[in-house]
Amino acid sequence: MDEKELLRQLQKQRAGALEQAVAQYGAYVLAIIRNRSRGVLTPEDHEEIASDVFFALWNGAARIERGQLRPWLGAVARNRTAEAMRKQNVYLPLEDDTLITLDRLWEQMVEQERCAAITQAMRALPDEDREIFYRFYDLSQTAAQIAEDLHLNASTVRSRLMRGRRTLREALEKGGLFCENDVG
Repeated sequence: MDEKELLRQLQKQRAGALEQAVAQYGAYVLAIIRNRSRGVLTPEDHEEIASDVFFALWNGAARIERGQLRPWLGAVARNRTAEAMRKQNVYLPLEDDTLITLDRLWEQMVEQERCAAITQAMRALPDEDREIFYRFYDLSQTAAQIAEDLHLNASTVRSRLMRGRRTLREALEKGGLFCENDVG
């Protein structure tokens, strides 16, 4: 199951979603916990922290943005490991601690600006076009499905998607937040 679908299933608290998350990301979470604890915590501690991480995922999935599941799990695993080590009075020297680089902060700022610009441009689209975008990109419906549901022609749906993407691209270019390298 891909990350997008898994996150959607977790947000709806569907049966089996948590087990799937553990199967897909359990080794990743445990690797972070082991690396952060540097041999100070026991394997039982590692398992307990991993359980806490996945419990937090189950309870907090609604707050996780699309495409951020793996980074979110990593951050929670690091934080829970640090908490466990503090409880055992284990402190690592500051130079060993992972610091966020200026490059990463810059990337986050640009991404936030880009998201704000996209949101603003989306609000400028007509309601029906926004509905088409939502169904196509968030619900992963095909143009034919959207056309049937909205009583439109499939070519009309594709045209509106094309025009909407052009509008969004122009808004990003106007704000200096788009370049040709951004297109995948």
